[in-house]
Formats: sequence, structure tokens, C-alpha cells
Amino acid sequence: MSVLLLSRGTMSGVALLVERLYQRTGVRCVSREDLVELVNQHGELAQRVVERVSDAARAYEDFCELRRPYLILMRAALLEYAASDDLVYQGFSGHLLLPPISHFRTVRIHAPVELRVDMTKHRLGCSVEEAKLHIDRDDEARVRWARFMYGQDIRDPSLYDVCINLRRMSIDAACNIVQGLMQDPESRATPGSQRAVQERLLAARIEAALVTDPRTELIETRVEVRNGQVTVTGPYVDDVRRSTVLAIARDVDGVAEVEYQCGFVPEFVGQTSRSLTSQRCEG
Repeated sequence: MSVLLLSRGTMSGVALLVERLYQRTGVRCVSREDLVELVNQHGELAQRVVERVSDAARAYEDFCELRRPYLILMRAALLEYAASDDLVYQGFSGHLLLPPISHFRTVRIHAPVELRVDMTKHRLGCSVEEAKLHIDRDDEARVRWARFMYGQDIRDPSLYDVCINLRRMSIDAACNIVQGLMQDPESRATPGSQRAVQERLLAARIEAALVTDPRTELIETRVEVRNGQVTVTGPYVDDVRRSTVLAIARDVDGVAEVEYQCGFVPEFVGQTSRSLTSQRCEG
């Protein structure tokens, strides 16, 4: 089992790459749209976040009210997919949602402007000038999105295990690299890394339950699971709200014991950002 997280710009040929990889291996492929569909089950949350991101600079406090639940639910959705079998995820910043577990591999695909313009013209039926404008506008929006959501520049190569440039490389050649990366023994899951995924998935499910329950949605909590023990870290609250948090956590399948720990809860992205850790999680 291995998990490949692909990041791309607009019309960078990743769809062709993923299709070729699927034809060769039958690997399961998931896109950002698949995650958004799951998140939007919670009152079209993803759509509301997208609509508000353009105003985030002027109304950041209001935007943050949507940002936190969106990130929690997106991470839970991606971990659900990543918990079993080989997986290829294609998006532009999904790799920033997850912790650096050893069998998770991150790849950035770069394509030359000429290729991107040709693909855009074919897809949209537009002129060269319109295609360039479309690419520039989408790329800028995605860079801005990642900065608001994660405080990261998705163009930074240090965020990725491998960067592939399609300027002098065919889709087949790129597919060879990606396929080899997934099949490399160092990219395969170990008992420790599988346990790490399951623990983080359970924590994500609990966080999702807490953030979608109207009784606890405004209580900023962080959940950690280690060796079956669940710890919810949150603010100092009264006994009633503390009991509510614990009850909701206990109702999640797989939870045996829960402890509530009062204290400071770090920023969500600080838990998972690859730039803030130099070691892969092994559980």
C-alpha cells in the first residue's frame, strides 16, 4: 500500500498522467472534487468557503469561522480514502492536509506554458490570449488559497518528495517515474505507518463529529490518538460542555477511552505542515 499526493497547476497534464497510471495499474484515483462532495454534505460548507476566500483579506475573522471546519472535514475525507489500498490523489494543496506518514509520497507536476495553453484551448475552445489569462487567473487563485488555508506557497519545491517537469518529458515517462515511486519498497506501508494512519483517521473522525455538532462546533479542540487512548485538548470549559465533548467523542466508532485535557490548541495547519517537521511519522 502507498499513497501518492499529486499537486498541479491549471491544465498541467495531471489528468492524463493519472489516467495513464490507472490504465497500467488499476490504482484508485481521487480528486479534490471527491473530497468537496463529501464536505458539502455538511450544508454546502466547501462552496461557502470558496465563495468567501476572495474576501478573506478584508474579513479574515469571518472567513476563519468557515476555514477551520472546512479543513477538518477535508482532512477526514482524505484520510478515509487513504486508509486502505493504494491511492492517487490529484489536487493542488491536498498534501498540506495530511501529516508526513512514511508511505505518503508528495509529487509536484510542472508543465511548460505552451502545453498548458494548448490543453486550455482544446478544453475551453478559446484563443491563446484567453487561455493564458485563464491559466494565470487560476494559478494566482490557487496560490492565494494555499496561503490563506495553510500559510504555505504550493510552488515551493521543498514541500514535495519529487518535482517532475514535463518540458522535455512525455506523460508516459512521467508515469514511469510516478509508478516506480509508488512501487519502491520505501514507499510501501509498514505496520507502524498503517497504525499511524488509523490513529489519525480516528482522531479526524472525532474532530469532524465535534465540529459538526452545534453544541461543540465553536469549541476549538485538537484530538490525538495514541495506542488506543484518545486525548481531546481544548479550552477551559464548564463541566457541562466538557461532558458534552467527551460524550460526542465516545459515540465515534472505535473510541474506548477519552480524556479531556485543558490547554492551548495549536493552529490546525501547524499539526500537519511538512515544513514544520523534518521526520516522517511512523506511529
